[in-house]
Amino acid sequence: MGLFGLSLAWLSGIVLAGHFPLPLPAWLLSAAAFALAAFLLRANQAARWGLALGCLCALGAARAAASPQGPDPGHVASLNDRAFEVRILGTVADDPDRRETYTALRVAVEAVSAPAASDPRPTHGQVLVYASPLEAWAYGDRVEATGRLETPPAFETFNYRDYLARQGIYSQMRRATVTRLASDGGNPLLRALFAYRRHAHETVQRLFPEPEASLLAGILLGLERDIPREVRRAFDDTGTSHIIAISGFNITILAGIFVSLLGRWLGARRGSAAALAAIGLYTLLVGADAPVVRAAIMGGLVLAAQRLGRQVDALASLGAAALAMTAVNPGVLRDVGFQLSFAATLGLVLYAPPLQARFIDLASRWLPRTRAERLAGPVGEFLLFTLAAQATTLPLTAYYFRRLPLVSPLANVVILPLQPPTMVLGGLATLVGTLSLPLARPLAWVAWPFPALTIRAVEGFAGLPAAALPLGQVPLAWIGGYYGLLFGLTAATRSGWWPRVAARLPRLSAGATLAALAVATGLTWRAYADRPDGLLHVTVLDVGSGEAVLLESPTGRFVLVNGGPSPVALSEGLGRRLPLLARGLDWLVLGGTADEQVAGLVGLVGRAPPGAALAAAESGGRAYGRVLDELAEAEVPVATAAPGMAMDLGGGARLEVLAVGEHGAVLLARHGNARVLLPVGADPALMTDLAASGRLEPVTALLLPDGGHAAVNRPEWLTALEPTVALISVEAGDRRGRPSPEVLAALAGRTLLR
Repeated sequence: MGLFGLSLAWLSGIVLAGHFPLPLPAWLLSAAAFALAAFLLRANQAARWGLALGCLCALGAARAAASPQGPDPGHVASLNDRAFEVRILGTVADDPDRRETYTALRVAVEAVSAPAASDPRPTHGQVLVYASPLEAWAYGDRVEATGRLETPPAFETFNYRDYLARQGIYSQMRRATVTRLASDGGNPLLRALFAYRRHAHETVQRLFPEPEASLLAGILLGLERDIPREVRRAFDDTGTSHIIAISGFNITILAGIFVSLLGRWLGARRGSAAALAAIGLYTLLVGADAPVVRAAIMGGLVLAAQRLGRQVDALASLGAAALAMTAVNPGVLRDVGFQLSFAATLGLVLYAPPLQARFIDLASRWLPRTRAERLAGPVGEFLLFTLAAQATTLPLTAYYFRRLPLVSPLANVVILPLQPPTMVLGGLATLVGTLSLPLARPLAWVAWPFPALTIRAVEGFAGLPAAALPLGQVPLAWIGGYYGLLFGLTAATRSGWWPRVAARLPRLSAGATLAALAVATGLTWRAYADRPDGLLHVTVLDVGSGEAVLLESPTGRFVLVNGGPSPVALSEGLGRRLPLLARGLDWLVLGGTADEQVAGLVGLVGRAPPGAALAAAESGGRAYGRVLDELAEAEVPVATAAPGMAMDLGGGARLEVLAVGEHGAVLLARHGNARVLLPVGADPALMTDLAASGRLEPVTALLLPDGGHAAVNRPEWLTALEPTVALISVEAGDRRGRPSPEVLAALAGRTLLR
């Protein structure tokens, strides 16, 4: 178990405290009880270890409970979201984040006042101030900023509020008027490091063209803000974003360079100490993000162990790094970068050596063992180690970024060999360039091909048809199940009993193996075909004489409007249209109240409850009432439609309620310039009133209500809509004569889809 097991217990306690927010004394008493029990049962080794884990778990929870859970009453955030502007006085506490349209200043506030107040009152806290990008702001500037304090937003796919809260920032000030009062404040060491970072960034931009300069700025200096959006997207889609971010890979290369050079100049003892100091300075230089700090701590522990003549335990080093970081700031455990860095390192420690040993055994069947061992070095570094890291990071990537980079292993094999020369030559050119640009230009010419090849290779892989598989929202239970299975098999394999069990299991034949691969391939391609494509899809399901419309939003959300008269026909239509891996509906809209419109929904709600529902009226026909009852039994939130209501479908798509009448509602789906009118609960009077009021504007597509019957579809409002496409939901040979000839005449020249 060791230090890594104890650190896992500590981390589990921090997670536990987030779900069970007990007071600090309760956790401390629990830790004391575990410690006392361990002391009394010290003769029992297994029990003592279990109690020690319980003690560390309680202490981790206590540390989380002791950390601030939000701003206190005297915090500057108490003035958030007020109707008036305030004036804050403070100091820029971090290197300014310069963007094209603004510069983000992290201001440590000392005092605040309303513009009309004579004297500012002392306060504390930090505010993210958006200042002009034309001004040369710097760390340590004393500034005065005037504007409205706001709570940072939480977006659908990224909670910016929580991201800033983990850094102790609970307020932002957009469109601020900022004045510099003084310069050269703050910590002198940080001021010098940030000034050098700024100078080094300017040097990179002068030595290299774009986008190679932006990539090198990210790799060497941790400045990713200038990387073009298309290039960044290509790295994300190919699973190679770890190349851009400062991580353990960068720290390992730099640590090797520092130890080699400084050890020769200063000797082993002083060289190790100097290398440790250099790693610390570099960590501060690039911003000290969670992955960098984790890698720096592990690198420092390795150097210390080597200096003391002790064997390096990678798992213990990883556990010590995680424990130290979360002891300082428990909130770092929620940082996505820290989670990915921790998981990748854990994968390397657990699975890289076995994979490399297995490769040697397989290669030895065709090559001499010495040659196989030499070949295992580059193969392991550029392929097997990538597979080992992805085994533990894949679920997190799927959960947070909602995509599966299918070309990642091959892309990493191609670009990883380019990274050491990219870092070494690019770093050397930058270092020399900060002293003399003419001397650095030949070095930049030599270094340029490596980042250029990296970008071209990544863009090439990203352009493949199935480079990344969009997944949508991945259930958290799936992530837990994956890790439970992975680590369970790992523990079983290492315990010694699994090989004996595996020897008794029947071996899969070649045919069974190929069949399993074929099934996996089919499922993968089906998931790829079902991926969201950024468009709004409107499908009129074939449900007979009624209406059932399925909307798929640009982000992969599904809305069913009405259900037609037949549950069987509706189930078949949904079965053919819904993705294989996402069989549920996000929203259900009861746009009409007649049985013919909603009878197909009876029973569907009980089998697969939607996330939410919108009802055109509180009561209607018999089937309408049954569906409302089923929604209530399933505890699905139901809202009653009213004119002006709008449903955000994601990706810029909206579903609006234009009007509500006796028989239902008139809906309008929007996305960009596309407008689709769905008068699923329309009656002649309602549509005539809408046309007379001028609220019926031209639309891209129109679903003709009641199968195109002339009693509902009046020529005056059909003409006002000017639809490019008209959709008709009606059976062939309809006995009621739908669609009516006069309706078809009013739509002459339009595209009719039946």
